[in-house]
Amino acid sequence: MQSKDTRRPLLIVGAGGFGREVLSYIEDDNPLFKIKGFLDSRTNALNATPRDVPIIGDPLTYKPVPEDVFLAALGDPKQRFKYTAALRDDHHVDFATVVHPRARVNRHAHMRHGCIITPHVGISVDVQIGEFTHIQEYTVIGHDAQIGNWCQINSHCTIAGGARIGHFVTIHPNSVITSRAVIGDGVTVGPGSVVIGKIPAGITVLGNPAKRFSF
Repeated sequence: MQSKDTRRPLLIVGAGGFGREVLSYIEDDNPLFKIKGFLDSRTNALNATPRDVPIIGDPLTYKPVPEDVFLAALGDPKQRFKYTAALRDDHHVDFATVVHPRARVNRHAHMRHGCIITPHVGISVDVQIGEFTHIQEYTVIGHDAQIGNWCQINSHCTIAGGARIGHFVTIHPNSVITSRAVIGDGVTVGPGSVVIGKIPAGITVLGNPAKRFSF
């Protein structure tokens, strides 16, 4: 007798590049979820890169059913916040946290709901990670680091032990956040930067050492 499929139906918010990456992670190895479809306001988002998984609605207007669970796969934290607002605030749906089996997350690390931890990430002891934060491949986070809500930590970054990162922070690839550095809310750290000391909220920094940058 064939066993009943007990996995919950998962809807991925965002059918762009990161959404397609997340789809591949779930399809490769996840015993908890089966893919129901994408939610994206762009009905043609998969035209150039077709998938067997369809776009089934707009995240701002989709009407959830009780068994649905959601995953926000949008690389820009502000867009992630915007396009999950109705699901979070009006419908109070469940958002999954997905940790890829090839990530190394210490059992004493803590993260809230809505996070995505991709392959080959290393997270050490007593790290605190807020809700809806994404951490990309080959990034390493040292002991006691604190990362806020709605952050995007891109690939090949090093966040040293004791660093503190605020909310809605984007850290671009190959950056180093040194021990006890403090990054304010809404900061963007440019690629290849080395952050030392305290960075005030709302600015963009770039370089080694990272300094305020504008176009």
